[in-house]
Amino acid sequence: MQKLNREIEAQIDCTKCGACCHQLMVNITEEESVETAEYLGLSTSDFKEKYVESGGGKLMIMNTIPCHFLKDCSCTIYEKRFTECRAFPNLDQPNFNSRLFATLIHYGMCPIIYNVVEQLKIATRFFKEEI
Repeated sequence: MQKLNREIEAQIDCTKCGACCHQLMVNITEEESVETAEYLGLSTSDFKEKYVESGGGKLMIMNTIPCHFLKDCSCTIYEKRFTECRAFPNLDQPNFNSRLFATLIHYGMCPIIYNVVEQLKIATRFFKEEI
């Protein structure tokens, strides 16, 4: 999986797609809210009021889908994008089997996931051979 991901990811420019930014709910940390507020020249409280919805405990999510920071399929805060954004689609991480459901949910949205899964089918001989 990781080998296929490296090969496919190198061929796809996420900044030309932005599908994940159009469709995913993004969790952020307190530290990320402080850093992003500073990057945007806002106070942390103003940033949270404008962009964040708080859940129970420390859970914070961006308060709109698509993301506030998406413009023409590109992230306007790309250099400071959130950890979840940097990590998506997470195919380079170990324990792929534990994320299979989440990966397949995004199969039709993310060209990286789509192409990796299609190549994985070939590599594992997913399709039965005709007798």
